[in-house]
Amino acid sequence: MNCLQLITLMAILTGCIILAGCTGQSPQSPVQTPALTPVPPTFTPVQTSVLTPEPTKLPTLFDQPVTEPPAEIFVSVSVQKDPVYSTITATFDGGKGQDLVQSIQVRTTLSTGNVTEEILGKKKGDEITIPGTKGVDRIQVAVMFMNGQSYLITDTVLGQSRAGALTSMPTQKSAVSTSEEGLYSGPVTTPPNSLSVSVDVKKDPIYRVITGTFRGGHGQSLLSRIDMHAALGTGETVTKQIAGNIGAIAEIQGSDSTDRVQVVVYFKNGDSYKILEKTFGPRG
Repeated sequence: MNCLQLITLMAILTGCIILAGCTGQSPQSPVQTPALTPVPPTFTPVQTSVLTPEPTKLPTLFDQPVTEPPAEIFVSVSVQKDPVYSTITATFDGGKGQDLVQSIQVRTTLSTGNVTEEILGKKKGDEITIPGTKGVDRIQVAVMFMNGQSYLITDTVLGQSRAGALTSMPTQKSAVSTSEEGLYSGPVTTPPNSLSVSVDVKKDPIYRVITGTFRGGHGQSLLSRIDMHAALGTGETVTKQIAGNIGAIAEIQGSDSTDRVQVVVYFKNGDSYKILEKTFGPRG
């Protein structure tokens, strides 16, 4: 083989090698998967309403029934209303326990809904004057003693027409019924305005005579009778009738101890109301 043929052969072989390198498949590179960035979940807050409970009103002494202090610490407070100016006067009458009194609190609930509380002096004869209304005003008297005992001694409503008719908070019409003591059970009630009448009851501090005086009222002409009952400290129960004339009186001889008095009125339509209940000490 001559030199020219050798060169030609080498050129052909070189071309074949180059062609094989261009057409051959190279191994595939692995496919890289992009990394996923986690997205934190989102929460939509649910709005909830928090109910704030209303504060519970704790009962006070003025929410309790009238209670008479024991005889050894008995005290009394008189309440009356001026028939012209409607001013209400509360007077401390004293009593066997007057030196043991820590404080006397008077609460007034007017017919307008206004409520006030004032302190009454502890000396016998001390008084306070409170502006009242032409309507029915409620007066409550609570006494606190130095030994820690407390009593609601008066729960009274005073109307427009007359002063001094001591009655409890008005309630619905109810018939009275006799209790074991010979007095009448159930709350004191105020008749409707068309039947309203007033009776004053006092006890003489020297002779111990209990006097009931009829003061009249819108229902005067509709009255059937007025009974004044007294449960005396001697254990005796006495009843006297008061005439239906303005100024008419009835008297019961009280005792040297504590006497409890009630006034019950009866009307021609059959309604009856216990309009007054009051406890008197030895000196009224």
